[in-house]
Amino acid sequence: MHSNSKTSFQKSLLFLLVILMLSGCSSLNKVNNIQHKKSSTYLLQHSGVLSIADKRMPLHGMLQLIPEQRKAQVVMMNEMGMKLLVAEIIADDKGGYESKKIFESPFLRLIPHFYNESMSCIYEMFLAPQSATSGAINIVTEGSRQIADRKFAAHTIITDPQGNYTLELFLNSGSQKDF
Repeated sequence: MHSNSKTSFQKSLLFLLVILMLSGCSSLNKVNNIQHKKSSTYLLQHSGVLSIADKRMPLHGMLQLIPEQRKAQVVMMNEMGMKLLVAEIIADDKGGYESKKIFESPFLRLIPHFYNESMSCIYEMFLAPQSATSGAINIVTEGSRQIADRKFAAHTIITDPQGNYTLELFLNSGSQKDF
């Protein structure tokens, strides 16, 4: 008798859970009938080479771009996967941006202006309105790659105006997710 009542209890519990799930879904559908604007997020994976004097360092990086929020997050790693830079950049309404340095390696801190110039280039390439881009002479792009409904530079060369470094980037892959 004991196992029979246990089985009956489990069936009742399962039935109640199904009822709760279905009623939760039906009420959720009624609430979500409002049309929402689709928001896209792009994830771009780059490889690159940072050249300082006669030294060359292979790099890998990812950039998450959320155009509707005018926001990008970047992670830069060396060839062994150690983080060199983690940052977030958000364009403002005045034609500029604010950046938040989450992590910067001691190595990159030794390169004058590297962080600020990197943020400026990310803004220029991904977040600045097309009418406001300055066409900075320290950013040269070649070719393009289509990722969903947008084109991105396939090859980018960023040269430090003071001549401290050159950063060459190659767009390896990318994807888009809609929310």
